[in-house]
Amino acid sequence: MSAFAFFARRRAGLWALLSLTAAAMATPAAARVEIAIDLSRQRMTVVKNHERPVIWKISSGRGGYETPTGSFAVQRLDADHLSDEYDGAPMPYAIFFSRGLAIHGTYERGLGRPASHGCVRLSVDHARELFSWVEQYGASIEISGFAGYSGYASRAEEDEPGAARVKRSRARRRATPESDDDYLLEYERIMRER
Repeated sequence: MSAFAFFARRRAGLWALLSLTAAAMATPAAARVEIAIDLSRQRMTVVKNHERPVIWKISSGRGGYETPTGSFAVQRLDADHLSDEYDGAPMPYAIFFSRGLAIHGTYERGLGRPASHGCVRLSVDHARELFSWVEQYGASIEISGFAGYSGYASRAEEDEPGAARVKRSRARRRATPESDDDYLLEYERIMRER
């Protein structure tokens, strides 16, 4: 084999390897940002480049608008999205992962309990930070748990004067999660066992 043929074959192999590497980096399994959403605790854990995880409060879908569970890939990003379904409601720093559902910022208060139409809401500051990481590195998204909608006031119950107030106060007492430090320790223990 001539030197030219040897280097040409090597170069083709190198391009094939680079193509496979680029494709692998684009898949969720190779993402350097891992997003784990725990519907039971209404928390999002984000690991960027194997650094120490950050944990943020979220609000997932309320009863009748459940957030789906499973593994998802990022479908598209939109920093200034306005909802087509809900009267142009702002969805800043939207990270779409499933048929119209996204992780996005919210100006609403009361994160830490189911409240959305299926999206995953987090504070605008956290959404901005997450958006920039996902834009830069890509991400994998894992959603698990059950939001446990019982105890939260539904729209029908809110029509009764005083009923929603009583149900919400009971729900807050029952649904108070452990501290974020306890959650982080549990997350780190699980990751060590992998």
